[in-house]
Amino acid sequence: MFKKADFKAFDEPTLDGRMKLIQTVIDPEFEDFAEKALPILKEDGQDWVAHVAKHRMRTTNPPENTWVAFAPNPRGYKMMPHFELGLWEDHLYFYLAVEANMKPKETATISKKLADIAPLVAKLPDDFVISQDHMVNQTWNLNQYDDSVARYQKVKASEVLIGRQFYLDNPLLGTPELEQTLLQTLKELIPLYEKLR
Repeated sequence: MFKKADFKAFDEPTLDGRMKLIQTVIDPEFEDFAEKALPILKEDGQDWVAHVAKHRMRTTNPPENTWVAFAPNPRGYKMMPHFELGLWEDHLYFYLAVEANMKPKETATISKKLADIAPLVAKLPDDFVISQDHMVNQTWNLNQYDDSVARYQKVKASEVLIGRQFYLDNPLLGTPELEQTLLQTLKELIPLYEKLR
């Protein structure tokens, strides 16, 4: 699951070529992981669904990242807190995600919930990181969480994502231990999700 060779899909310069590699190499691995993650998620009594990104809106530029999102809604995931497993050209990530699509209708409600889980975020392991946009390959340390929540309230396109990254030099890539670490990350993030739902 998720080997270094998988990231070569992002070396393909054309839209059609990259999409073919994503669909034939990466998406099946997303689906394999979903078979392990969904039973854990469904323990909360909700009917969770895996949404594999299709990138249907792209007509020219190939996607710079790709992902599978997990949410208790068959119609979509961006309008609610969800989990996201994805790849950029240089790393694999697993996040609990609160995206910009919840704004402006839910801004006040979800911002308060995000602020309320700050003590739980502070207790996460040191290798957890924060992203402020799932479409930008940049992260911050956990000590930037409060600033990220404040930014979410003020900046239209900002997001709050919390989780782990696995770069190409990570020895877990391509090993059975990677799957276990991803599932452990999910279990560590579920208590935060429960406060956000």
